[in-house]
Amino acid sequence: MISPLRKLLKRTPVAWLQVTNNPVKMMIALAGVSFSNLLMFFQLGLLDSLYNSQRKPIDRLRADLVMVSEGYSNFASLQTFQRSRLYQALGVEGVESISPLRISRGVWITPATRQSYDIYTFGVDLTKPSLAFPELENDPFRLQPLRSAFFDRNSKKQYGDVAGVVKRDGVYPLEINGKSIRIIDTFSMGATFAAEANLIVSENTFLYMFPKADRRMIQLGLIRLRPGSSASAVQAALQPLMAKDVKVLTRNELAELEVNYWKRNSSVGFIFSLGVLVGFVVGSIIVYQILFGDVMNNLPQYATLKAMGYTDSFVISVVIQQSAILAVIGFVPGVIISMGLYSLLANVTKLTVFMTLNRALQVLILTFVMCVGSGALATRKLVELDPADVF
Repeated sequence: MISPLRKLLKRTPVAWLQVTNNPVKMMIALAGVSFSNLLMFFQLGLLDSLYNSQRKPIDRLRADLVMVSEGYSNFASLQTFQRSRLYQALGVEGVESISPLRISRGVWITPATRQSYDIYTFGVDLTKPSLAFPELENDPFRLQPLRSAFFDRNSKKQYGDVAGVVKRDGVYPLEINGKSIRIIDTFSMGATFAAEANLIVSENTFLYMFPKADRRMIQLGLIRLRPGSSASAVQAALQPLMAKDVKVLTRNELAELEVNYWKRNSSVGFIFSLGVLVGFVVGSIIVYQILFGDVMNNLPQYATLKAMGYTDSFVISVVIQQSAILAVIGFVPGVIISMGLYSLLANVTKLTVFMTLNRALQVLILTFVMCVGSGALATRKLVELDPADVF
């Protein structure tokens, strides 16, 4: 094993010398690879963040099992079912507690401009808070006074500087559904496809805001299990007790349903996948042009190598090594710039955009395929090259 390694180290790094021989051409090639990486990272990162943002409300549910209507499709169009179904869960072995969750879409009226926007409203049982936010868990009874609410500080900017006003004055008065509401604190969740802003209120305030809501009906039923209980076993025992209009899901199953719904019923997957393809093609063209130009400019040198007895595979490997070097070096600035772009997008859009190891490896593999494939295409002239024709 040592002998082949020594032989490799003693070899003249022809590919590296070819890449670095012309600094201007090398920088152009690296810029092309980095730009291609940036396009792919941007499309994949934004796509993942949009899908993952749909999981955020579900990840915040304080539940091991979730009861939903049979016709459940996604969080944006929740259907109701009878609250009494939730109490049936208390008779099943392994269930520790239950908590109803009311959800509806209200109309926010900005005090300064009188402009109206949709806002997603969660009505919680204060005795058993159903959402895992520190502001709610530390003292849920701050929401007990009628008309009190917590506002999502990661909502879109058109809702105004709610967090700043609450921090300064302690309260932000406004109207929702024509009802007077007082925001007394904020929490952090962020926008989703279903909602650009979120609000948490008590059940009483929820019914005050939505007077047409049926007190006997809820949108979600949250079930917490005793330590050591199997979620799948309790789910299997509980489902037969339910009517056909209700189904019981684990939290992961609910999250998968949500993400799959948006994958099937929105065009974002196709649009962003097309963007990745565009980035791949742009990078391939740039690398191919650089390497093909390098091959054509150095035909006499390659012909000399072939005349000296070097095989086609050797001269081809030189070009392939050049493409691999460009892939590795060009990937580094691409990933660094993309991380900065992700940070900017997270601040502007309030979406959860961050670099992941899997995505970095995915783009690195695509970059290798892009560069090596372009390099292989650029070597066609070398295979046909006859030293006698050159000299």
